[in-house]
Amino acid sequence: DHARARGDVDKGEAEIVTSRKELNEIESQCASELKGSALGKSGKRIGILLEDEARFIVRDALKFPSGASRCEMRVIGKTEYDGPNGVAALCVADGRFVMREIYRHATRSWELETVRGRRESGQTSRQAVRAEVKQELGYPVKRMQRLGMIRPDSAVMSSILEIFLVELGKGPRRDEPEDSEAFGRIHRLTYRELGRKILHGEVHDSYTIGALALAQLKGLVRISGRAGASSRE
Repeated sequence: DHARARGDVDKGEAEIVTSRKELNEIESQCASELKGSALGKSGKRIGILLEDEARFIVRDALKFPSGASRCEMRVIGKTEYDGPNGVAALCVADGRFVMREIYRHATRSWELETVRGRRESGQTSRQAVRAEVKQELGYPVKRMQRLGMIRPDSAVMSSILEIFLVELGKGPRRDEPEDSEAFGRIHRLTYRELGRKILHGEVHDSYTIGALALAQLKGLVRISGRAGASSRE
């Protein structure tokens, strides 16, 4: 529903144009902006441009309270219709944050991040967290606590991720990485160590920084480095 909201210029919002007459006018006005369309000079320029199993890439024609109009693109996750598009889990064990390196295609670099992944349709957020923790770290989940929600990039992405603080259980580590992902080393960091890596630009993932901020605001992490989920499922 949130992705389909049209907006209303009379309420000061950016309104999605749906009438064919206005669409044609705005498409003509935005012609110079649309020259870079991946669909080619004569291809579709407004609406759903690209689609895969996980997301839509959409270009909307918009009108603004000022009277101006323009075309803007956004990315919509396909599982948003029945819940958050994904989850992220700030994992702790023995008072240390447990994170893993992953080589990200988008940045073409190694990133040190909290566990995260897409929630499948029909799956609860907690089920998604357990699946992602097992896949990326290989540890059982002892307990988890919901921290809140994060929009990773509200300028481009419509998706919302649900964030959890997860206490890992004991036992031998048996991760199950997908063949299409490139994982590196696992790091176990105190609060101070993670803070230094963020300040020095070694960790710049928005989910990790957002999850840490939420945990701090809820009083679940302390400068001493101890952290843990305080409520069972």
